[in-house]
Amino acid sequence: MRKKDGQSNTSVKKLPPRNFRFSSGDVFIIGAIVLVCAILIGGIFFHRRAHQGDARYVRITQDGKVLLEMDLAEFSDPMEYRIDSERGHMIIFISSEKVYIKESSCTDKICVDQGDLTAPGDGAICLPNRVVVQIVSGGSEKDDPSGKVDVIAR
Repeated sequence: MRKKDGQSNTSVKKLPPRNFRFSSGDVFIIGAIVLVCAILIGGIFFHRRAHQGDARYVRITQDGKVLLEMDLAEFSDPMEYRIDSERGHMIIFISSEKVYIKESSCTDKICVDQGDLTAPGDGAICLPNRVVVQIVSGGSEKDDPSGKVDVIAR
């Protein structure tokens, strides 16, 4: 039989079947991975349950100055918070369940596309207007008697 272009003259050999068996080391590694995953998932679960009842605050800052910091539970009726400055304007929607940037005069609208902010740690930043909107849990900065900056912020 003549070979065609791109073909070789070697014949295809059948490989013997592989008999794969778990060794004790394989079982140990798989067990360790499953155990670490279970510990991480359990830790996340217990952490969320422990902080579920914490108060959620909305904090709006511009140029590092706090413009508004209030407990979300105080917003029984939704409101729109308007910020006007020489850089532009923003409208921020605030309710007891969520916060989002409704409108902004910036060109890219990344802050508007950020969506709903509902959980502590969520945030939206508008760089052209120098505004930061974030949800924080627990007490506010006013409740901190020391007034010190934490290690992360340094």
